[in-house]
Amino acid sequence: MPTTPISASTPRHYANHGTHFDISAAGSFLLLAHYAYSPEEQPAPRLRTHIDMILARAAAGFGQADIFCTLLSKGEQSGRVRQLAEEVVADVGGDAVMLGMIRDFKPKGAAQ
Repeated sequence: MPTTPISASTPRHYANHGTHFDISAAGSFLLLAHYAYSPEEQPAPRLRTHIDMILARAAAGFGQADIFCTLLSKGEQSGRVRQLAEEVVADVGGDAVMLGMIRDFKPKGAAQ
């Protein structure tokens, strides 16, 4: 079955394969970061701290963490936010590194 994007604005982040969806590292990070910063959500304890740690690791090459977090805290879901998420992924070392950093999150009280 051919891969088709969910929408024209997000073809690099989410792909519909008919029976399942694939999501990029930037898309995964964006979902997690949006959840951590959304004023409408109550994220797991320490999730925002974990996102901030990822942004700090990217800080050497990514100077827009404040803008990114502000946009997320306002609930913005735009091409600009998606582009910033891609930049964070690139600045931490790529897809594999980002996915590893996402997997490293352990909510308070979770089995270690």
